[in-house]
Amino acid sequence: MKRWVAICLLAVLGTANASFAEDKAAYEDCVLQHVSLAENGTAANLMTNACHRLYIDNFMLSEKDQSYFQCLLEYLPPSKSTPVAMRIKSTCNSKHRSLFN
Repeated sequence: MKRWVAICLLAVLGTANASFAEDKAAYEDCVLQHVSLAENGTAANLMTNACHRLYIDNFMLSEKDQSYFQCLLEYLPPSKSTPVAMRIKSTCNSKHRSLFN
């Protein structure tokens, strides 16, 4: 019985490690695809956080939050100044996380 439990535990841990590796690879791809295009430090930080939330720290991430982070990744790269990056962040937030949507 103990051996069976140990085998099941190893199978579960192996699956968890495999899915973590996939998430880490997706996170790295996200950073390379989006953050490398950043023209502003604030935008780069916001996009790095968005990649992290989408692919690493995504436990119980709502559909609204997913849409918000995708919006950041789509519209932040060409922003050239912090005020523009913050305006994009605010607009994505109101568009995707508003209680009225």
